[in-house]
Amino acid sequence: MSLQRLLKAFFPLFILIVSIGCTKVKNTDIGVDLLPDIDNVNTFDTTLSVSVQGDFTPDSLLPKVTRDIYGDVGDFVLGQLSNDPVFGSTTASIFCEMKPSEYPFQFQNVPDSLYLDSVILTLKYRSTYGDTNGVQGVDVYRATDFIRPDSAYPLSSSVAYGELLGSTKFAPSVLNDSLYLGTFNTKDQLRISLKAVFGRSLISFDTGFAKGPLKSDSLFRNYLKGFAIIPQKLNTANALMTFDMDDTTTHLRFYYRYTKNGDLDTAYKTFSFKNLKPGGAINQIKRSYDNSEVRNIISKKQSDSLVYIQSTPGTFAKISMKAVDAFKQRKGNVIVHLAEMSMEEVITSGKRGDIFSAPAFLYLEGIDSAANRFVPFTADGFPGGTYDPTFFGGMKKTTLDPKSRTVAKYAMNITRYIQGILTRNNPNYPLKLHSPYVVSYSTQVTSFYLNPLCRGAVVLGGGSHPSQRMKLRLVYSKL
Repeated sequence: MSLQRLLKAFFPLFILIVSIGCTKVKNTDIGVDLLPDIDNVNTFDTTLSVSVQGDFTPDSLLPKVTRDIYGDVGDFVLGQLSNDPVFGSTTASIFCEMKPSEYPFQFQNVPDSLYLDSVILTLKYRSTYGDTNGVQGVDVYRATDFIRPDSAYPLSSSVAYGELLGSTKFAPSVLNDSLYLGTFNTKDQLRISLKAVFGRSLISFDTGFAKGPLKSDSLFRNYLKGFAIIPQKLNTANALMTFDMDDTTTHLRFYYRYTKNGDLDTAYKTFSFKNLKPGGAINQIKRSYDNSEVRNIISKKQSDSLVYIQSTPGTFAKISMKAVDAFKQRKGNVIVHLAEMSMEEVITSGKRGDIFSAPAFLYLEGIDSAANRFVPFTADGFPGGTYDPTFFGGMKKTTLDPKSRTVAKYAMNITRYIQGILTRNNPNYPLKLHSPYVVSYSTQVTSFYLNPLCRGAVVLGGGSHPSQRMKLRLVYSKL
């Protein structure tokens, strides 16, 4: 398992354990220092208003999928999420190559004596977001355009495809069931049987053809450019499934018989996604917000009572803190002990909390429009040079709303950032609030993963919400 995979798998758990062990201080969930007593003589506790405007993430800001230094592309998303009244629908498709590990490749070097039993395309299953009992349908097509292994593809990308090679229908809940086929345990696998004529066409080449597709990587890629794995549009489908593209059980496998010493013997050969000749891959994720709550609210661009945050690729919010400038004019230079941006979930009429959960992490960064860049909270969130949410916050926790229902809440520590505005006249940037898959800054040569793709969405109270408003809390002392 690569370092990238380990970080993705254990980072949220590590943060949860650390956060549970941290001590709460003066009714705040974050803050690295003990707060002084609030006596309203020397030390004060106040709340500043913010204004928030939601928007849809443009294609230009979508992350690109490529292999890391270990040759991994990570987890891909597949499926049809057809009915989320709050955030609309999502369609996720996978385009990938499955190739021999070496060339020239042979099955048994007896092309005239091979008898295909089946050819199965397998994806290693990891998890489901949404309704695990709703039936999904998946079609596998033959790609007609090259999928380049050396290219980084944004989540909006795709390639052309033609011939239908196979189909299957299933409920996501069965994917982690154990099924033994001979000596093989197929637990945590999506298995799609492809047409026998497709399998026979490949094994017939074996090594008997001087310029056949099994002779070299270039000849193979010209013959089979890859697969398009496309979800069917079924009303019953209402989930997105995650698959491990780098696992050894993500492959194309041929099961066949051949004549050996006058008798038929059984065998199999495997074309893998990850091998010495790595294949190209694209994870296309398309959001549709037609007739959804989020479309109605964001399109109006009027009230900031509700803020809709959907994980990558999704929606984000822009936060303005003009009240900080007004505070500076009134109070002048002060010592800021805590500046905490807090927000909590608002349950709307379309909420399906039984199948759609809030993101594990939200993230906050400055927007420097003049330089066309995003600015990290270096002093607050990167105390040791790397991102540390135990200092910065952004982890999902829970609280009770005014109707005593359990909802998600988030808080971010931007104490040093606000101190810089008040003391050193640093810019008061507008802030971007989102639920990213990956965060990267070229100026810091750093990147880190926060949330899985398409995992989580939440409606938050905005700056003008009557009972659950987003706000900036300041604990400060006079100089």
